[in-house]
Amino acid sequence: MCARSALKNFGSDYSALGAKLSVMQPFYYDHRWKPEKAFIDFLGKSKNVEWWFKNGDRDATYFTVPYEENEEWKPFYVDFIVKFKDGRIGLFDTKSGRTIQDAREKSDGLQAYLKKYGKKKNLFGGIVANTDSKNFNGRWMLYTGAGTDLAVGDFSNWEILEI
Repeated sequence: MCARSALKNFGSDYSALGAKLSVMQPFYYDHRWKPEKAFIDFLGKSKNVEWWFKNGDRDATYFTVPYEENEEWKPFYVDFIVKFKDGRIGLFDTKSGRTIQDAREKSDGLQAYLKKYGKKKNLFGGIVANTDSKNFNGRWMLYTGAGTDLAVGDFSNWEILEI
């Protein structure tokens, strides 16, 4: 792990969050997105996670995959990059409620990226959501299908995310 949080400026909305597996130490979080915080807690309970990185959401500093929306290519800033002890790297984007449906094109872009580079770079991932979108006490699910099949509240075509 490295101590790089000092290189990034954080506003007063951020506070240190005890997240031992974060590569950013200390890890600063703004507490705006409940699905992200719940996913961080989920990752922290895994014995298989070596480290995770909470990706940024703008500029060329952060990791992106391309996706197409309305015939225009855009960058998709996947929420989490997770390194597993078995060498795999997971690319996960947390969603909840109606944001699941809003992720259709992004999901397709991520799956195209994983199809192209996944085997070569030991990557996997997709859209992740909890079956309990209010309290996040349900199961974490992983979506790897076509974006057109994403539907709010329907996890029948998702798989359980076991990490």
